[in-house]
Amino acid sequence: MTLFAIWPSFGFRENPYSQDTLPAAEEGDMLIVGRDSEIQALQRAIGSGGAHPSVEGPVGVGKTSLINVATYRMAKQCMEARERVLFIPAVRTFQPTDTAAAFEHELFRGIAQTLLKYRGSFSHVGLPEPETDGWEEWLTRPVFENVSGGGGVATVSVQMGYGSEPNTSDGYTASGFQEEIRRQLALVFGENGGGIVCVLDNLEVLESVGNARTTLDQLRDRVFNIPGIRWVLCGSRGIVSRARTERLSGVIRSAMQVRALDDESAVEAIHRRISYFGETTAEAPVTPEGFEFLYQALHRNLRNALEFAQEFSDWLAQEYLDSGKDLPGPDERDALLQAWLVEKAEQARSDASGVQPRVWQFFVDLCAKNGRAGSSEFEEYGFVNQQQLTSSVTALVDCNLVVRETDPENGTRTINSVTALGWLVFFYKEQVELPGATS
Repeated sequence: MTLFAIWPSFGFRENPYSQDTLPAAEEGDMLIVGRDSEIQALQRAIGSGGAHPSVEGPVGVGKTSLINVATYRMAKQCMEARERVLFIPAVRTFQPTDTAAAFEHELFRGIAQTLLKYRGSFSHVGLPEPETDGWEEWLTRPVFENVSGGGGVATVSVQMGYGSEPNTSDGYTASGFQEEIRRQLALVFGENGGGIVCVLDNLEVLESVGNARTTLDQLRDRVFNIPGIRWVLCGSRGIVSRARTERLSGVIRSAMQVRALDDESAVEAIHRRISYFGETTAEAPVTPEGFEFLYQALHRNLRNALEFAQEFSDWLAQEYLDSGKDLPGPDERDALLQAWLVEKAEQARSDASGVQPRVWQFFVDLCAKNGRAGSSEFEEYGFVNQQQLTSSVTALVDCNLVVRETDPENGTRTINSVTALGWLVFFYKEQVELPGATS
């Protein structure tokens, strides 16, 4: 916790509303809520071999956190069982890169770091330990040593004539280090000894299904068939499902869908965060009851609700702690949160005062249809042509109520989505009508 953080003033060691992904560690295991059935299903898919599992769901729903906790629990159970099986999470997640070679470079570095981190766990469960002499030195050098002699697989510990070259993906392949990593994976895991679970995350950054298919096809025979490696592919907007070609169907399973947490689980998640990070005297700026209201107002997007909770905490610290005033009690804080949200919604409505009634009607209809519409769906919203929908979207984008994204099915089209602020405005406009608001 930094010197300038507000959280010690509220009695917390860390930010209880952090939007960071839950780690593959005890902390993540303690804080995750409402995902036990999905975690078990994912563990079975990882542990059963065959095609690699994939996970999809809306942005901010907690997909990567679910995967991290699932793999942490697998490692923990393997350590407790000691039955010559070990599944361990990779020390980092992986994202698409410009080239397959660059991806391989990052992957094998990550695998090496993972084998180093869990080196002692292999003998604990009855498996051979990886032979990692000299790896730490190699991984920390800006250049690596390239074997100039011949014969056998080159490793970083071979005592021969050496030369140095920049640590690029091409040189990395030439060094023979990838072959050595493959040999170590075969040594420690054998045929049935588990594996390192690697996550290919944020596939939506590829923007289109075509790009995703190309990337996955390029990786298919380079990284998806490495013995001792189990993959979990993760993305939003259905991009994994649509990118899964017939050629990839035997490599990647159909996606497991992750839905938003129900209200009860969201409240329990905040209870756990307050308890885990808070001292006995902690005063949560946003109480669990207040968070439930916030979660509902923001269309049950956990990431957005946590972000707003942190923003309200900053406001509360400025209004009370910085002014030397006593912090109000829990019920009053809940009332202040609702008043603060009303003010934000009113300000957004004021900023959008120039928006025409027809555009407002489109906005309401868009929210009622779960907040996403393609640019080609103009007829469903009563427009004569696509240009009318596009103009309405532009007016809402200018007010930060809607955001444009590239349509993953067609790079020449857009998908239009309601923002967190847009959901807040809709919540108050349709369910708790703003005082004096008019359409």
